[in-house]
Amino acid sequence: MISRDNIKYCLFVVFISLLIYKAIDNPYSFISSINGVIRFLSPFIVAVIMCLLINPLIMYLENKFDVPRLFSIFISYILLFLLLGFGLNLLIPSLLDTLNTIISEIPNYINNIDLFLNKYMSKTDIFDNLIPHVQQNLDSILKNIVDILSKISSNLLIYILSITSLFFNMIMGIILSIYILYDKENILINLKKLLYSSVSKKRSTKIIEFFDIVNETFYHYIIGKFIDSIIIGIIAFIGFKFFINIKSSLFLSFIIFITNMIPYFGPFIGAIFPIFMTLIYSPIKALWVALFLFVLQQVDGNIIGPKVMGDYVGLSPLWIICAVLIGGSLFGLVGVFLSVPIAAIIKVYLCKYIDKNLNIKSSK
Repeated sequence: MISRDNIKYCLFVVFISLLIYKAIDNPYSFISSINGVIRFLSPFIVAVIMCLLINPLIMYLENKFDVPRLFSIFISYILLFLLLGFGLNLLIPSLLDTLNTIISEIPNYINNIDLFLNKYMSKTDIFDNLIPHVQQNLDSILKNIVDILSKISSNLLIYILSITSLFFNMIMGIILSIYILYDKENILINLKKLLYSSVSKKRSTKIIEFFDIVNETFYHYIIGKFIDSIIIGIIAFIGFKFFINIKSSLFLSFIIFITNMIPYFGPFIGAIFPIFMTLIYSPIKALWVALFLFVLQQVDGNIIGPKVMGDYVGLSPLWIICAVLIGGSLFGLVGVFLSVPIAAIIKVYLCKYIDKNLNIKSSK
């Protein structure tokens, strides 16, 4: 007689086999479906991340000062929003100052371009040959310009909708996280009851162990990366403000802090904006900014990052690069953020599998 557990196991194998078949048969459709699921689960993902960030402070308030759960949640979120408000209060003036700098420097750039054209037009006949060619292809050029503007306008609408969706997901995620944090013990108990009633005790224990590993890995990764990014942001601010003396140092160092949260490629993305902004008014300082950020990235990758992260993730640089490339190519920005902790979880199970097989072979 076939047992209930065997039936469930067979159904699970069939389900996984169908997923693998769909992934191989039509990978683009499969990835699109996965992205759709991720978009649907975005508020829940935000809620889980918020819980991971807020829960340590709630536990501290409850254990240290015996503050009731509801007040602990309220105080934690108030502190979070005050911190965000303080940061925006510092950053918005810097952003406006940066925009004013760009606008004020535009006439100088136009004047420099005009001087350059007047200087070299008299020395070469390239423009004499270029103008008839432009006139002959004017219709095609105008059509291309219209197409480009049309694409920009359509993409602008997509960006606006994406920002609106992101804002909605953030609000819903915060609301969900409040409910989860308030009733987390009962939620965990009910989930465990559901799990033990659905599968065997052995499998239930393995599933709980899996989620414990996931929770620990994500928590350590987020906290470690956050601390590392704060240190890099502070060093960037000190370098920008006191050594290179560039404009909008606080705003530019905040960009370095945010982009440093993205594994490996984040620092390179974050370096573009400070270099470009400095290049507008001082090419020499822009060169110093590029050199400073290059040295800072090397120090972070070889000294600060490993020291701060420690054994939080436990992946070599090669594995991190591979994980980020695969995650980013398949699932975009979400894949970039989640790729490293997911790779760390896979590594934990690979190590367990290898150790188990080695123990079996050594016992024979």
